Amino acid sequence: MTLPCIGPPLDKIRAEIRANALADEAEAMQRLVALADLSTQQRAAISTRAIDLVRTVRGQANVQMLEAFLAEYGLSTQEGVALMCLRRRCCA
Repeated sequence: MTLPCIGPPLDKIRAEIRANALADEAEAMQRLVALADLSTQQRAAISTRAIDLVRTVRGQANVQMLEAFLAEYGLSTQEGVALMCLRRRCCA
């Protein structure tokens, strides 16, 4: 039994993923924003929700947990630098 095709063929999807793997971030974001086609009210609601989520996470940040992560990754790695930036933002 074969399943009906519901979307584009898998090889087309894979080609699209490969084509966008190293895409310019600003251009990719512009395409995605246009594709989303959100109203001003929808964008405002999303922004408000995102700000609330960030505030909640920052308010619940466990500094000891972040310190444990920092102990695992040195500042000579991209991960270590990213974690240090997170620490500075959430714990400053």
